[in-house]
Amino acid sequence: MLLSPHSAAISGRATRKQSGHKQAGASLIEVMVAFLILSIGLLGLAMLQGKSLRLNTDAYLRSQATLIAHELMENMRANPTGTYAPVTSKPGPCGCSGIAKVTNDDLIRWYDAQQTLLPFTSAEISKSGTTYTIEMNWQERGQAVKQTWIMSL
Repeated sequence: MLLSPHSAAISGRATRKQSGHKQAGASLIEVMVAFLILSIGLLGLAMLQGKSLRLNTDAYLRSQATLIAHELMENMRANPTGTYAPVTSKPGPCGCSGIAKVTNDDLIRWYDAQQTLLPFTSAEISKSGTTYTIEMNWQERGQAVKQTWIMSL
């Protein structure tokens, strides 16, 4: 009696050709290739995370420098008669009072903030007429960064 492929499925009997060996799962080569692909993906993800961390640190330092400079500029606007320039280093305490003391304290706080928040920093304030130029320098990943702000009173 000859059975068609449909009759075997109807009767519940499976008709499968038997070869010399059965495949019981993934071969070792398939597992190794999958592991290699996964390893490359994870390595790329780790490199992306490292780059993201470095760029985030750079952005943080630039933001801190901008905040410090803007704070000084606001102090300069609030005290337009103060002598804020020329300054190339941190001033020491003065035995002065009034506007001179306020100006000196502003500059000391500004330099202290730089030393606290920025690595290897230096700064300079110059004045030309009513225009002040604030220049700050610091290190990002071993490279010098220079940022300049210009303000007119």
